Amino acid sequence: MQIFQKKLEQSPNYLFDNKCKKSDILYFDIETTGFSPETTVLYLIGCVYYLEDGWHSIQWFADDRNSELKILESFFELLKKYKILVHFNGDGFDIPYILKKCKQYHLDFSFENIESVDIYKKILPYKRFLKLENLKQKTIEKFLDMKRDDKYSGGELIQIYGTYLKSRYQNNVEDKELLHLLLLHNEEDIIGLLGVTAILNYSDIFTKDIEVTCASLMEEELILNIHLACNLPKRISFGNDSCYFIAYKENATIKIKLYKNELKFFYDNYKDYYYLPEEDTAIHKSVAFYVDKDFRTRAKAANCYSKKTGSFVPQYEEILTPYFKIDYFDKITYVETTDEFMANKEQLNQYAKHILIHMK
Repeated sequence: MQIFQKKLEQSPNYLFDNKCKKSDILYFDIETTGFSPETTVLYLIGCVYYLEDGWHSIQWFADDRNSELKILESFFELLKKYKILVHFNGDGFDIPYILKKCKQYHLDFSFENIESVDIYKKILPYKRFLKLENLKQKTIEKFLDMKRDDKYSGGELIQIYGTYLKSRYQNNVEDKELLHLLLLHNEEDIIGLLGVTAILNYSDIFTKDIEVTCASLMEEELILNIHLACNLPKRISFGNDSCYFIAYKENATIKIKLYKNELKFFYDNYKDYYYLPEEDTAIHKSVAFYVDKDFRTRAKAANCYSKKTGSFVPQYEEILTPYFKIDYFDKITYVETTDEFMANKEQLNQYAKHILIHMK
C-alpha cells in the first residue's frame, strides 16, 4: 500500500448546518475494479479533511492485490475521528461495497456512528428543475463551471490499473504515468466534492424558509420577489403554463399567471342551503324562507355555491382559505388576490413555498 497526502488550496463551496464544524466533516470516494465486492478489488480510497492550517487530502493506494485489508483499516482509523461523511452516491455504491469487503475480511467496522450526506440523493429530486441531462458528478461539475484535468471514467481506469500492476516493478516513465492517472481521477473526485457541494444550495430552495420581499400585480400575473436562505452559484429558470421561476445568488422571482374570470365558492354545510336554479347560486335556508318553493331546491354539494368575479391565483393543495373553484370536483383551487392577501407576508411566504414545491 502506498499513501499520498497533500495540502489543498480548495475549500468547500457550501456551508452545512451551523452546528457542524469543518473539522467534523470527512469527504471520501473509492475506486474499484468493478461493482461486485466478491469478485473485484478495492484499490484506492481518497479522503479530504480539515486541519488547523487548512484542507488536506489523503489517498491509500493498493500497489498490489494484497493491500485491501490495509486500506480498509487505515480508512476506518481516520473515519472514527469524524461526525459527518460526505460523498457522491456513496449510499448507493461506496458504503455497501466497503461493508461487504469488511465482511470478507471479518472486520468489525461500520458506518453506524457517523452521519452520511449523499450529495447525489439530496439533489436527485431536483434533476428536472435543474435541467441536467444526468446526475453524474462530472455533469454537476460542468454545470458549476468546475474544471478537470482527468479525462477518464472509473470504468476506463480498471484496465489502466491492471496494466499498472503488471508494470509497477519496472519503475519506468510509463509506470509513473499510469500511477498519476489513477491517483488523479480519485483526487479530482474527492477535491471535486468540495466544489460540488455548492449544488446543495438548489435543494435548499425547497427545504429552507423563503421570504417574499415584494408582491405586485401586473395585468396578467402576480409577481413575487423572494429572498432565499441560500446562495445559488449559477442562474436557473424553470416554468410551466401557469408559473415561472428565475433565481440567482440570494434572490428569486416567481411569476404566476392570473385567472381572471368567474369562480365559485362552495359552502361546506350544503344541507343548510337551497339552490336557486334561475340565479345559479345557493342561499342559506334562513333566507330561502322568502323565496317561492317553485324557484328553489335543496342544495347538493356540487351546486351549493356563490359566484365571484375577480383576479385569482391557483393553488394545488388547499393551503389558503377562502378558496374558489371552477367546478366542485376540480383539484385546483384559487385564491383571490385581494388587498389583504397582497399585504399578508405570512400567507405570501406560504403561497410562494407551495408554488415552488408544485413546480419541482
